[in-house]
Amino acid sequence: MCDEANIMKQVLSPVLILGALSILPIEAYAQNDDTDSKWTFTVGTGVFATPTYLGDDDIQLSIFPNLRIEYDNRLILGFDGAEYAVVRTDNLRLGPVFRFQFGRDEDGSNPLAITNTDNTDLVGLGDVDGTPELGGFVEYSLSSFTARVEARQGIGGHDGFIGEADVTYNHSFDLGARQAFVSIGPSISFGDSSFNSAFFDVNAEQSLASGLSTFDADGGINSVGVGVNFFRPLTDKISVAIFADYDRLLGDIADSSLVQERGSENQFTGGLFLNYTF
Repeated sequence: MCDEANIMKQVLSPVLILGALSILPIEAYAQNDDTDSKWTFTVGTGVFATPTYLGDDDIQLSIFPNLRIEYDNRLILGFDGAEYAVVRTDNLRLGPVFRFQFGRDEDGSNPLAITNTDNTDLVGLGDVDGTPELGGFVEYSLSSFTARVEARQGIGGHDGFIGEADVTYNHSFDLGARQAFVSIGPSISFGDSSFNSAFFDVNAEQSLASGLSTFDADGGINSVGVGVNFFRPLTDKISVAIFADYDRLLGDIADSSLVQERGSENQFTGGLFLNYTF
């Protein structure tokens, strides 16, 4: 999943989107730069379409900034958090990771939204506080394929354990005078009962306030999906990134009354970002 999508899954739709900014081939692009610096800085902005919350059937359009700082494909800092590859070889990267889950407001407010800003589906369910998450990742590349697993524990807030895994096929090709990059592959996400309950439980009090049926979510596999990402430099510094993802909700979060009575098990996400790298 590309970096922009990853960030949006944290900020705009707290569970659906933590990183579509993470598989942009920034490293490959940076290697084509004439400088010898191991530092790469990327700033940009884009338009992102996503469900207003994980499980919703309404799409919200938002404008979102992008910021990414990278050192030697080892240290990566962005809006979605940070990671550091303690081990970095030609094929393997692994190390600690920090993310921040931005929570969810029952009034559905999103200061970055430009459409569908009056969603009332969550009224009566209460807010979910933002949560720092600490964990680790392992990423292995072989030929044109990259596999990655990441798992994190929430500190406060949802106080749960969550993770994602994906496999991508990466391909570069000439498009005009410059090289373009495309990646595609499946993904899976999981969460324990604490994480899923924070976003999908409906207790008796919440049921009375919201009109939803009561529901008690357990842990398990939360979704499976597939994503495609396209990246093309327009100049030596400016590039465009386009991505689209489909996720099918599974398990207890798919069975939640929030999803069954007001949303959909089918989740679509897409976006376009214009970036400047130096």
